[in-house]
Amino acid sequence: MSSEPEPDLLPIGQVVTELHASYPDVTHSSLRFLEREGLITPTRTAGGHRLFARHQVERIRQIKTWQAQRLSLDQIRQRLLDLDRLPAPATLTESFLRQALDGNQAAAYQTIIRADDVGLPLTRLFGEVLQPALTELGQRWKHGQLLVAQEKEVSELARDLIADLSLRHARIPTDGPVLVAACVEGERHELGLRMICGLSRAEGYAVHYLGADVASRFLLEAVQLHRPAVILLSAKLAENLPAVKDAVDVLTAGLAPEPPPPIVVGGRVAVEHSQAIRTLGAIPVIEEHPAAALSVVAALLQPSTATITSAGERTS
Repeated sequence: MSSEPEPDLLPIGQVVTELHASYPDVTHSSLRFLEREGLITPTRTAGGHRLFARHQVERIRQIKTWQAQRLSLDQIRQRLLDLDRLPAPATLTESFLRQALDGNQAAAYQTIIRADDVGLPLTRLFGEVLQPALTELGQRWKHGQLLVAQEKEVSELARDLIADLSLRHARIPTDGPVLVAACVEGERHELGLRMICGLSRAEGYAVHYLGADVASRFLLEAVQLHRPAVILLSAKLAENLPAVKDAVDVLTAGLAPEPPPPIVVGGRVAVEHSQAIRTLGAIPVIEEHPAAALSVVAALLQPSTATITSAGERTS
């Protein structure tokens, strides 16, 4: 029988290594202390070695954040109980949409903020609560079940929430990587890219977000000004695929003889036309979850001999 841990379970040493950059006080002994206090519950191998599921690693991140805020162990324990009692993300999505469409904007806002208060990770709030809500909102509008006024009002509420949550979780950049992000010219669907920028700032990246419908020449100006390690572009509508090509062409010509930084393209265009994006010399994000784009960026920023081709793909 193999003694290797299951792929979705991490040994304690790997957890310490992963968390140490953000939380230098995370050690083997500090994790054992949290276990003794009943705050985390790793599984054990037959030989007694601790293994941590991904949700446990996120739980540790949240505990360390609360400790940095000077919360006591009893306060942390109560918050974890509240987190465990939190409704499933799909239920939060349903509640948020129902309240917002009923015109109760304050209640809808608080549904999301309370989930953040008790520690639902930002990746899940964005990817499993707000993004599905926006997708459902768009589908209802498409099928004539909503007025345009309702769609716009809820979208604006979501924009406010993304901004507020992003500010709540932003870490002050030090000497970390710099990113430039923009929706290509003609593309006005920007909320997904706003989520990616929020997640990036929570990682300590310095993000220069230019907004929706950005002409390629202005994107070039920002890249020349900020010298980013990675450029993030977003395009939802297939009709904007030529604008992605124009952006890549303008960057390539404007930065010559140096090549442009890696250009990562997200949004539905990247999912549905990934090969076309690769042909342009850019990197498509083949999942629409905002954390997928963050994973591609993180991989690009890691020293490696591998070439990143898209979310979750590497070629040596």
